[in-house]
This record gives sequence, structure tokens and C-alpha cells, in this order.
Amino acid sequence: MWTLITGAGSGIGRALALELAAQGHDLILAGRTVSKLEEVATKLRVEAPDREVMTLQVDLADPESTRDLARQMSDAVDRLSAFVYCAGVGEPAADFASLGLIDFQEALAVNVSAPMLLTQSLLPILKGGDPASRIVMIGAGMDKHAQPGTGSYGISKMALRRLVRQMSVEFDTMSDGPVVSLFQPGLVDTPGIRSHIDKAGKLDLPHAEWLANRLASGDCLSAEQAASAIVFTLNQIPESDFHGAVFNGADLVDSLSFAGS
Repeated sequence: MWTLITGAGSGIGRALALELAAQGHDLILAGRTVSKLEEVATKLRVEAPDREVMTLQVDLADPESTRDLARQMSDAVDRLSAFVYCAGVGEPAADFASLGLIDFQEALAVNVSAPMLLTQSLLPILKGGDPASRIVMIGAGMDKHAQPGTGSYGISKMALRRLVRQMSVEFDTMSDGPVVSLFQPGLVDTPGIRSHIDKAGKLDLPHAEWLANRLASGDCLSAEQAASAIVFTLNQIPESDFHGAVFNGADLVDSLSFAGS
């Protein structure tokens, strides 16, 4: 039961890898930084020695690198049971005039074009399963909540939301296609959000202090909580309820906590 996780070197992707391995998934960990991927893989080989783990470097801003990742995977495995796209980029900008075209294009490439291209390229090993292969795209709350300085990330994540909707419609036309959902994690305490807060604070963006205060007060999810909620959608949500759905991380964590109390 092979699962691909992009952005697996840190944050939600790393936590997800650890939980899925414990639940019996063999894993393909993909990302930009080999040392981070290998650190996760080493930990998995100690904690889940019966599981198979592969690490593959990819630059998701580069279409050829993205296609190469798909080729390597298609050569290595016959079928993917699940694919979780955790990668995401987008730098804060001081104001609209400072929104850099290069950063904007990179955010669109990594957050929209790469998940589309990778899914297209992986369709031969995502189709034909029973049960159907499951795809989860990780969104962001700021897609619908525009704030100063968040153009690259927010706009690209809004496009990802639309991409998921398009995928769900297109997959409906396939007799043996995968199913797809969007997971909106909300605020999660990860190295990525802390880096964003630091950069936004230096630019005096108003949301930086608000986010920092929420983290300080614990009004956020941990990466492990977000990962558990994703695993729940992969393992427990019926296929008909999963396909085309938008899941809210905080709501799922609250429900799971209540169910377990």
C-alpha cells in the first residue's frame, strides 16, 4: 500500500509520514531538501522497520523535475493507494507594489501547476484501484481571506481549490479514476508558518502579530493533529463523501477528540 507525500521533509508532511508508516503504509517521500527527507526516512526505518520507504528529490517549480518524479515512481511501484500534496510556497510582500513576479510565478508553479502535472503524470498508477486511490491536496485558509502582503500564497491556494474541483469533475468521467479532496488545515504550528510570521513581521504586515499571538496562546493545531485528521479522511471517510469534499482540519480534530474522550 504505497502512499506519496510531497513536502515530506518537515511540518505536516513529516508528521503524516510518521503516522501513515505506523498504520502500515509504504511511503515515497518527495521534496526539495534531501537531508530533511533522509532524516524522516531514517526515523521511519527505526520506528516502522517492516515498512518500505523511498526518498525522491524534486523541484516542483520545474515541470521537468516534476515529470521525472512521476517517471521514477511509475518505474518503482505498480499502484499508488494515496497521494498527499503537502508542498507549498509563497513569500509575504510589503504591499501590492512589492509583490514580486518571480515569487508569484513560483507560487503558481508549486501550488497549482505542479499538483496538476504530477496528478496527470501519475494517473496510470492512480487509476484502476478497488478501492479507488485517494488524493488529498493541502489548501490554506487565506485562499478566501485576502490580507495585505499575502498575494502569492493566497491567490495560488485559491487556484488550487478550483483545481481540486476541476479534478473531481474530470475524475467523475472515468470509470476507474481516483477520488480527490481538499484539506484546509487552518493554523498549524510548523516551521513554515513560523518563518512566514518572522518575514511578515519584518515587513510590518498586520497579520503577523495576530498569527504570532494565536501560536503563543495555543490557538492552533500541531502538525501531528493535522496529520491525524488527514489520515482519518484517507482511512475512514466513505469514498462518496471523500470525493470532491473540502475538509476543515480544526473541525475534524475537534470531532476526533470528542469521539475519543
